[in-house]
Amino acid sequence: MITINLLPQPKRAKVSDKARIIFVAVLGLVVVGGLLAGSYWYFDVQVQALQQAVQERSQTKKLLLAQIGKANQYVDELKAIEQRIQVIKEVRVRQGLPVRFLDALASTMPPERLWFESLSLGAGGQMNLSGVALDNQAFAAYVEALRQSPFIARVDIQRTSRRDVQGRGLVAFVCSVVGKDPGVEASVSKDGTHG
Repeated sequence: MITINLLPQPKRAKVSDKARIIFVAVLGLVVVGGLLAGSYWYFDVQVQALQQAVQERSQTKKLLLAQIGKANQYVDELKAIEQRIQVIKEVRVRQGLPVRFLDALASTMPPERLWFESLSLGAGGQMNLSGVALDNQAFAAYVEALRQSPFIARVDIQRTSRRDVQGRGLVAFVCSVVGKDPGVEASVSKDGTHG
């Protein structure tokens, strides 16, 4: 058997719409507040991580700059050492030049036709000569031979005159000779600048 209850159901108290709206509003505020707090916490963690990365990279940069400074100091020291070595090489080359200058003067001198009375060697390869030659041709040949030497830059004849020496009419001369480094001359001719 089936029984059907036809009696009216007891009425429930209606929940007011205001309470429901307030509940939904409070619930919405809690959710939005939770979302804001969560996003604030998330971005705060991200900012802290980025600040930590910036600090680490700043420390790494300081260390690298210190190492770069040391490396630059070593490079500067090496350049200074290379310059010193270059100066020493140039001094070694140049210290033999006076001997080369004198050799150029002596080796081009015609034997028994020209004699030096005085010879002085100054700074920069400047040489002053005075002497006598058998004749003008001997002196001219000597000057031309000097001008052909790779160690002689210039020959300037200051004066020539006739002089009697033991009854012979010889040619007295005074001249200045400027020596040069043939290595410097070669480097000038290669690139157009002094080396």
